[in-house]
Amino acid sequence: MLCGAAALASCNLDTIPTDKYTVETFWETEEGTEAAMTGCYNILTNSALFGDSAPLLEETCTPNAYNYNNAGGYNVIAQGTHTANSSGIIANRWKKCYEGIGRCNTHLNRLPAAAVADDRRVQMEGEAKFLRALYYYMLVTYYNGVPLILEEPVYAHGSLPRASREEVVRAILDDLNDIIDRELLDWQWTKAADQGRATRGAAMALKARLLLFEASKLVNPSNDAAKWQAAADAAKAVIEKEAQAGYDLFGDYRKLFLPANEHSCECVFNIEFSKTKNTAVNSFNVYSVQYRNNAPLLDLVMDYRTTTDGAATMGKYDNLDPRFAATNFYPGSTFLGKANCPAGEVCQFTGFAHRKLTIYDAQKRDSDDSNGETNYMFIRYADVLLMYAEAINEYAGAPDDQAKEAIREIRKRTGVKTDESLLGDYRSFRDLVRNERGRELAFEGLRKWDLIRWGTFVEKMHNAGTNQPTENKYRNVSYTNYASANYANVTARHIYLPIPTKELAVNHALRQNPLW
Repeated sequence: MLCGAAALASCNLDTIPTDKYTVETFWETEEGTEAAMTGCYNILTNSALFGDSAPLLEETCTPNAYNYNNAGGYNVIAQGTHTANSSGIIANRWKKCYEGIGRCNTHLNRLPAAAVADDRRVQMEGEAKFLRALYYYMLVTYYNGVPLILEEPVYAHGSLPRASREEVVRAILDDLNDIIDRELLDWQWTKAADQGRATRGAAMALKARLLLFEASKLVNPSNDAAKWQAAADAAKAVIEKEAQAGYDLFGDYRKLFLPANEHSCECVFNIEFSKTKNTAVNSFNVYSVQYRNNAPLLDLVMDYRTTTDGAATMGKYDNLDPRFAATNFYPGSTFLGKANCPAGEVCQFTGFAHRKLTIYDAQKRDSDDSNGETNYMFIRYADVLLMYAEAINEYAGAPDDQAKEAIREIRKRTGVKTDESLLGDYRSFRDLVRNERGRELAFEGLRKWDLIRWGTFVEKMHNAGTNQPTENKYRNVSYTNYASANYANVTARHIYLPIPTKELAVNHALRQNPLW
């Protein structure tokens, strides 16, 4: 014992290991500094944010899709039966967002003394501030006000109370405006290896999306026109820089979402997935065509119009807006190499299967499709155009010429005619823009929050399942009964997620969201 005690006493317990990185040594080399920057991005590919099949499963919390086995914990959200103790997304989104914020804060704090060239240091500041803004955007969207931490993590941060929504939004805008005003990021990255990093245009587009939410009925019940103007101005600022940023609508809607066309002119910011790069893979393919736990519902199907702008007819899908077939496999389509596939083989639950974010068109099943490489476009240029169209119509009480042309161009890409009579007055244009967002952005993880922004979420959920087929060959009675019995549980309480119980247990200064 004495010998052991003497040996222990002679050791220096403060010695920093030299054979691996620590928080003290990470930024002492260029390689370590770059690794720290990569770590700020890597949280995005976690299943609590955009990894696994999260964007597709988000859609199953709306009348657009059905998740039969509660994958990721999303189906209990659709049912309105989730609690602060629920697993999956309820338990993990809060935690992972703060993990990302902690990495960004640490990186920003260590950057001034990091072993990296000055121009790269500036870029990294912009990237870290964009990512911190994105993580806080996710928190304020899903939880409302949250603890606001802008410094390298310390123990005391674990007992901070919630900041107000306004304070969090102001912090997000401060980061995004700093990137824009100081030009911390370029419009484009020149090296292929850097594709997928944040850009100045991405910061501007995220600002527009945030301000559009802040102008909505949920946050702006008095309908303050200045908030709509701010959202319109932010989206227009992106549009005015489309030449410098290289933004445009990609020519082929279906091919836009295939791995071969990632980082196209339409991509503003995406989450990177790859089998060969230093990042994760996703489950978009296997969830969509094997498990089918993001099965499209008729509420989505019947929202599509014909190419001549007529109403959809049950069982007649070949004359619909081409975005329908680009997004969904349907009864009679070629599915996994089988032509004229019947409804029960496309999907035993609803008769429809998701296509858009998969690699599948007419080919047979790929044995390696569980290692998905399709990037998820968090923001794309069509969304920016639609944001502007919505915001300027709400601000001015009527669309301007730029807003009208944005709608025409989006529809023209897939050969869909535009009824010009719908472009004239406020209400017709508002409904047109809302419907276009539903069709253009289906299965991109935005539907729930669009419905919430418009104040129609609860009503739409209560009506889910009413769009059921009248023909027996398409009817799925178990789903009909399920939707009628369960989606009606959703109330205004379910607009925001509850703060996980385990977070409340360790931070007694936190207060749960109202009605939870």
